[in-house]
Amino acid sequence: MSKFLNVFLVAILLSGASVAESVPAPLDQSVRYGIQIPKGGLQAFLRWSPSRIPLISHHRGGPAPGYPENALETMDNALKYGPGLMEIDVTQLADGTLVLMHDDTLDRTTTGQGLASAKTWNDIKDLRLLDADGTLTSFRVPRLTDVLRWTKGRAILTLDIKPSTDFKAVAQAVKSAGAEDYSAVIAYNLQQAIAFHKIAPDMPITVSLRNANEISALEASGIAERNVIAWTGTKQLPKSHYEALHRKGWRVIMGTLGSGELAIDKQIAANDNDARYLQLYKDGVDIIATDRFWAVQNQIRNPNIYYLTQIKVPLK
Repeated sequence: MSKFLNVFLVAILLSGASVAESVPAPLDQSVRYGIQIPKGGLQAFLRWSPSRIPLISHHRGGPAPGYPENALETMDNALKYGPGLMEIDVTQLADGTLVLMHDDTLDRTTTGQGLASAKTWNDIKDLRLLDADGTLTSFRVPRLTDVLRWTKGRAILTLDIKPSTDFKAVAQAVKSAGAEDYSAVIAYNLQQAIAFHKIAPDMPITVSLRNANEISALEASGIAERNVIAWTGTKQLPKSHYEALHRKGWRVIMGTLGSGELAIDKQIAANDNDARYLQLYKDGVDIIATDRFWAVQNQIRNPNIYYLTQIKVPLK
């Protein structure tokens, strides 16, 4: 892989302005856009402010044709288009190894078969990954420890912990890798968020905050509000709701992703209306979780918006 350019851009937000889909080539194959967090600065970075820079969250690491979900090479490719968060799925093998894998089984995404939880690292380390169309790639299942080392200075991971996975082991892996400033966790309900917060009290958590009742429950939960990222679901909510979350200092993350026909990504692609992504930011969404990272990045990279980015070392 070619060496990266040494580029550091500092700028200001001046104004709001299916994997099978054809994905345009990046402007420059040699450049990666990264996010560099000062030590101990993740919570401050994730807090909302009026001058916040819009971000995206790459669903399953940003898969595209030839780039399978939950692969290091896929995340590296996504950063050719712009900076952002990386949503990845973490599962635990029979020997305790933590790897990136969405499904319970190996069948859909790898050349292996059977339950991932019944396998050891030795069983799967030589398997190859398949992209969303089933095309064989040269990429292999990554261990979480390798991803945690890679992500520092590149992207913020949002960790989707699979049900059979021990979050204590995940939190320890984050600490051992020194990746605390690049790791957040996804909670699917308030009880899970409380449990995660007790284990890792300084780790940011995405929590469902779709209405006033969920906000009140969160405030009474004991979770440190500085750690909260507000997940508002996959439907656009009124501006007034986003404004209420912003008054608390919480960034809003909304999902346009999904396989159903009602998924906003699908609607936008079908209607050739990528400008709708920019409108979501103007309406109060701060982070878009998407399957169409290239399209969202193209909208963010308009003449009125600039990034804080840094080019980092090669993947290999």
